[in-house]
Amino acid sequence: MVAVAAVASARVNSPDIRVWGGLLTIGVLSAASQVLSDPARGATAHFAAEALSLGVQVVLVFGLLVVAQRRIGREPLGVLADAAIVALGAWLVCWILLLRPLLETSTDGAATVTLRGLALSLAAIVLLVLATLLFGDAENGPVVWLATGAIVASVIGDVLWAVHDARVAAITESLRNAPYVLALFAAAGTLLHPAIRNLAAQGPYQSSRPMAWRLVIVTSGLVVPIAIFALTDAQDTRDRVVRSTAVIVLACAVLLRVVLAVRSNAALQQRLVKSAQTDALTGLPNRSLMLEHVDTALRTAWRDGRQPSVLFIDVDRFKNINDSLGHAAGDDVLMAVAGRLRVVLPAYCVVGRIAGDEFVVLDPRATGPGDAMLLADRVLESFHEPLALRQGDVFVSASIGVSTYRPAVTNNADDLLRHADTAMYRAKESGRNCVAIFDESMLESVTQRLAVETALYRALERRELRLVHQPIIDVSLGEVVGFEALMRWDREDGSTVSPAEFIPIAEETGTIVPIGAWALLEA
Repeated sequence: MVAVAAVASARVNSPDIRVWGGLLTIGVLSAASQVLSDPARGATAHFAAEALSLGVQVVLVFGLLVVAQRRIGREPLGVLADAAIVALGAWLVCWILLLRPLLETSTDGAATVTLRGLALSLAAIVLLVLATLLFGDAENGPVVWLATGAIVASVIGDVLWAVHDARVAAITESLRNAPYVLALFAAAGTLLHPAIRNLAAQGPYQSSRPMAWRLVIVTSGLVVPIAIFALTDAQDTRDRVVRSTAVIVLACAVLLRVVLAVRSNAALQQRLVKSAQTDALTGLPNRSLMLEHVDTALRTAWRDGRQPSVLFIDVDRFKNINDSLGHAAGDDVLMAVAGRLRVVLPAYCVVGRIAGDEFVVLDPRATGPGDAMLLADRVLESFHEPLALRQGDVFVSASIGVSTYRPAVTNNADDLLRHADTAMYRAKESGRNCVAIFDESMLESVTQRLAVETALYRALERRELRLVHQPIIDVSLGEVVGFEALMRWDREDGSTVSPAEFIPIAEETGTIVPIGAWALLEA
């Protein structure tokens, strides 16, 4: 049956020759072994049958290695450690319950018994490689499960024969041979499945690996053998040596797995921390990490007699780049700016991107405002050269706010960043492409601006806005040809806000739209 399936598979599926040949060889050897293991045949036939069974295990090991090496995935050591625990546990159980009784009670010749023991021992290696295949990252489709079913059924058949021969339990010949029949059907199904052509290929990998069943199998492979080891006594010196050696090797595999798990968790934690504190686009520290760097610099400033400084850099008219060249070009600009800052700044400076087109530079070695201004001028000068993008060269400018640590006005890292941000907005108000250094008067200006912005939202509701009209006169005719509506804002407290102050704020915040609609209706 397997031979027919192999011929059909070769014509229809064109499988990997190694996989195809391995399955065909296993099927032929298994069938021949079953024929020769007939009790009516002599000792020589039984010896040949055990030799063929051993050959099946050898071919299985090499065949599974061919498949597993391409599908093991991204954590090979962890997969191998888990598979080793399962295989070693299975071998320890096999020794205690089958191999040792078989060596004592079998009526076959010593050579035949030795081959049978080797075949059962190799079955543990088969389980090792099979578990490596199943525990890997590659998706296990129907063809993998069919092959797994064939292997597991074959191993079960070997175990049933060993149980019978060791006189652990009396099992009928038909029941002992049933797993081999199932194995042949599963092997034929594997050969005929279309996916066999990709069985030895790499991937595709699973996006998320189901770990629950793997945990159950590995835990069982550890707990069950140890329980059997504890509940049974060693019969002689050889038994004690084999048991002790197996337990020591199993403990080493468990220790290796624990070490790998700890290292993997530590690496994962490091990646998560880095991801949480790093800007994904530029790879620069984000706001939270920059605050940590600034805080560290402030805590050590008194000891070194330094005045750490922060430069708050905003790319001018960045929205125009996004709107005209697209967001991909905008991302390229941000990465180019990040690269330019890395090159132009000293190695001890820390560069971060805290939002959109806003960058922050920390100079922990500054001794005063003069050092900070020199550094800001160097940054500003670096933007005189164009940025080389995929879309072509692009010139950008920047507005830079500078804030230097002064204990009288700076309490923490957040204050230093906020002051630099305030100075940056003053630089923008001064015409962009310039540097402004923070002073206390800026706080008053910002506070006043915020108060005006907040009150402006309710000015319409409170009817604080009014229109005054002045005539437009045609000088040549000497006649009034129209009127110009001028907006005035008289607040409830009796103060008057100049249009030059609140109109720009209304335009920036968007409140100019409802105010304009009201003015049209009122006029």
